[in-house]
Amino acid sequence: MYMTGYRCKISNSKSTRTLAKPKPPVWCANNSTACVSGAKQMIFWHQLSGNNVEVSGYDSMGHTKSPGYNSKMGFANGAQNDIFN
Repeated sequence: MYMTGYRCKISNSKSTRTLAKPKPPVWCANNSTACVSGAKQMIFWHQLSGNNVEVSGYDSMGHTKSPGYNSKMGFANGAQNDIFN
């Protein structure tokens, strides 16, 4: 894995909002309506123990599709304010 998840302890928070249950992201390049909104799981792809993302074929530019933490998988830059219930 190239990404390690961390558990953070938030102190002095005044918010009572909870995190939404994350869903597997989906390939949604050129079709924003197919993107998963809200909290998303890490991308597990080409893993011997299993995957949570299915990506195959070629994108509109003729390149082999491969998932990443970008808009093609529904991830956006900046604060992820849509991850809360």
